[in-house]
Amino acid sequence: MGQQRRGNRQVGVRRDRNVKLSLSEDEHALVSRAAERRGLTTSGFAAYAALGVAREELATSPEAREVMVALNNGVIALDRIGRELGAFAGADGGREGADELRERLVAVIDSLEEAAGEIRSSGQT
Repeated sequence: MGQQRRGNRQVGVRRDRNVKLSLSEDEHALVSRAAERRGLTTSGFAAYAALGVAREELATSPEAREVMVALNNGVIALDRIGRELGAFAGADGGREGADELRERLVAVIDSLEEAAGEIRSSGQT
């Protein structure tokens, strides 16, 4: 299934205003994956999300955004740690390095559990 334009297009409505959105590589990957899951282009998804929040059709708040950022950062950190552990398993790494990676992993897991708890307690699930 190919990508489609965002829905609810009104015939005859001009869209000649552009908004620039600057993202980090990780943020762009996150937005691109979300767009792909919905069958939208990255730009179409960004417009859909921004307009949904502006129209109050998509619920969000500063607290929810902080929680989502924390979860995203946790996922990125786990990915990096996983790659390091994979490289570590292939090399003759010392025990100190493995212990440090394990401690980092526990810290990331703790932060993700805290963020998930915040989402559950706010009723946004």
